[in-house]
Amino acid sequence: MMLNNTTSCDCTTKCCQKSNDVADCSILNNSARIDNHSESSSSSSKLASNLNVAIELKPVTHVIFDLDGLLIDSEVCFARGIERLLKNFGINEYPKALQQKVLGMEVARGIEEIIRVTGIPISVEQFMIMEREYYTEEMLKAELMPGAKRLVDHFSKHNVPMAIATGSTTESYLIKTKRHQDLFEKGKYFNHIVFTRDDPEVKRPKPAPDVYQITASRFPTKPAPQECLVFEDSSIGVDGAIAAGMQCVMVPDSRFECNQKNATMILKSLEQFRPELFGLPPFE
Repeated sequence: MMLNNTTSCDCTTKCCQKSNDVADCSILNNSARIDNHSESSSSSSKLASNLNVAIELKPVTHVIFDLDGLLIDSEVCFARGIERLLKNFGINEYPKALQQKVLGMEVARGIEEIIRVTGIPISVEQFMIMEREYYTEEMLKAELMPGAKRLVDHFSKHNVPMAIATGSTTESYLIKTKRHQDLFEKGKYFNHIVFTRDDPEVKRPKPAPDVYQITASRFPTKPAPQECLVFEDSSIGVDGAIAAGMQCVMVPDSRFECNQKNATMILKSLEQFRPELFGLPPFE
C-alpha cells in the first residue's frame, strides 16, 4: 500500500474505475490516496496506526447508515419511476444533471426541483399521486447494495450499535425494504430508524445536521458526535454528517462524477470498508 499526497480528487475517473478489485482504492480527507495493490493482511494494524496519525481517523463506537443508494439500490429505481412519469408530458429523458442535483434531497424538495427544471404543469401533490404507481413497481425491484449485508452482519456480530437516518417516509421505507426483511426487520440489526419527513424532532432536512443529531441522541448510551461514523452516498448527506461533527464514509453513486471535498473517506463500494481504521473490529 502507498500513500500519495494530493490536493484534489476525481474519484469517478482516478479511483473508482481503476479496477473491479475489492478494496482497490479509497480517498481519505481529500489529502491522501490509498492504493491496495500490494497490502498484506499482516500489516493491517500498522497501516491503521499510520493512517490515524497521518489523516486523523478517529475511533468510533456507533454507526449511522443512510438508506437510499447506500444500503439499498433505490436511487436507480426512483430514477426509472421519474422517467416513466415524465414521458406522460412528452419528456423522454430524466437528465442526469437533475438526478444528481436532487440526490439525497428530502422528497418534497426534490420533486419541487424536478418540476421547476422540467417545467411540467403539475403541483408537488399531483406529482406524488402520479408517481406512486411507478414508484411502487420500481421500488419492489430494489436490490441491496454490494457489501451492505456483509457489513451490517459484521457490526451486529460484534455488537456495534447501528441506526438508520433517512429522508424516506415510513411508507416508502416499507415498500423499498419489502424484499429484504431479513436485513430490515424491526429491531433485528438496527437500534432505531429516523425518518426525516415523519419525525417532528427533525426540523430541517439534509444537508442540515438535524437528522444525524437526533439519530445519535436516540442510542441508549447517547454517544458524542465524534463517536459516530456515518455512511452516506450523497454529497448533501455527507455535508450534513460533517456539520453534525461526525466522520463520514462516502460511497458515491457511480452514475455521477464525485466532487465531494468534505467526506472523511470515499470508497467505490461498502465492500472496501475496513472497520479497523476507525477502531472497530476487523473482518475475520
